[in-house]
Amino acid sequence: MIIELITTRHIEDRSRFAAEVHDLLNAAFPEGAPNELAGYYARHGFPTATLLLAEDRHVIGHLAIYEREIGIGAEPVRVGLLGEIAVAADRKRLGMARRLVRCAHDHLQARSIPFSILFAFEPRVYASSGYKLMQNEARFLDADGHWKTLVYRGSMVAELSARRWPNQPIDLCGTAV
Repeated sequence: MIIELITTRHIEDRSRFAAEVHDLLNAAFPEGAPNELAGYYARHGFPTATLLLAEDRHVIGHLAIYEREIGIGAEPVRVGLLGEIAVAADRKRLGMARRLVRCAHDHLQARSIPFSILFAFEPRVYASSGYKLMQNEARFLDADGHWKTLVYRGSMVAELSARRWPNQPIDLCGTAV
């Protein structure tokens, strides 16, 4: 079994992997089906990078990397936001999500980004990749178009440098990814 990592900016409708990525994301996020990917791009814009895992030229994993300047206390900090992390049902529990996250961390560290943030449905999945639950109060633009401030359940952070994550209010300066 040879698993190939493919890095691209985003998935275009006419790309060779588009149909498989759509199917993978629609299965992983059925509330966004039948077109989870287009809806995701409409809400969040295009990612800085998209990582795919492919086996025998078939997509089995997907992760979108966004970079954004957020506010931590009064300080602006550029962070990575990971979203749309999905692994094919028959490839779960084989370390595929961990591999995608590790590659995303490599990408962010190469750009000297000190933190990676994600919003997890299942936080335990990301603990082995260095993520810890955040206790920070977060301000973000909700899907309903209103700004909200709360401690977001499932919000997680990984420290990618020697810098420690501060327990201060954060402003995501946009939507949660």
